[in-house]
Amino acid sequence: MGRLSNFLCCYNTAMDNKNLYLSEIFSAIQGEGPLVGVRQIFVRLSGCDIRCAWCDTPDSLIRTKKCDIEIEVGSRKFKKVNNPINTSKLVNYLSKLSPEIHHSISFTGGEPLLQDKALLEIAPAVKEKFHLPLYLETGGHRDDKLAKVIHLIDYVSMDFKLPTSARTASFWDKHKRFLAIALESKKLKKLWVKIVVTDDTSASELLKAVNLVKSFKSDIDIFIQPVSPINGIKPPTELSLLSLHSKLLKSYAHIRVLPQVHRLIGQK
Repeated sequence: MGRLSNFLCCYNTAMDNKNLYLSEIFSAIQGEGPLVGVRQIFVRLSGCDIRCAWCDTPDSLIRTKKCDIEIEVGSRKFKKVNNPINTSKLVNYLSKLSPEIHHSISFTGGEPLLQDKALLEIAPAVKEKFHLPLYLETGGHRDDKLAKVIHLIDYVSMDFKLPTSARTASFWDKHKRFLAIALESKKLKKLWVKIVVTDDTSASELLKAVNLVKSFKSDIDIFIQPVSPINGIKPPTELSLLSLHSKLLKSYAHIRVLPQVHRLIGQK
């Protein structure tokens, strides 16, 4: 127990600085949510405080000594560089990926909000240099951290964690506070919610999530995302998915079903 405590202490201390611990940086086509199909530079931060059963980026779950940086836009040729990355180095790496052809820059993970202090330092410099919108992809359970950085963010993709599909703890209250904070932002261009569903997803749990979003009396889009098969976890059958969608639409109109399009075209 002592060694675990020491690790967590060091981990949290390392995260609380002005440099980012990254997993990778690369250029790709966004495959989820309302911006599907746009070109983005992905800045994948490392470290996550939950372990979803269907996580498709396991290399980003823990902090590592090195990260992968794409050296030419869309080439999938990477070089290893040391973590953490400061502002000037990040700007330099992004500059080499033809930012002018991209719609936005995505901060994803892992859980990027674990590094809120570094984002506060780095995000303004990235915006000033490239004049591109900043996109945050997050588990939606770190409402305390979101409150600190939301003024810098243009798009938020919130991943609503259902216990029966993610097989994690319940985050209902945290998700509710997260949505409230995001909706209070006057600078945010768009917020949406993604809910991954599996063949084990509880229909009542899914309806509870939809009703929670609906309670804000807004037009937040909800994207039901059938899981991409991983670790023996399977998506709902065609008939199950159609049945779920029908039930949800009776409660809330702003619901779409969208798989991971980037997986369909063979991208990261």
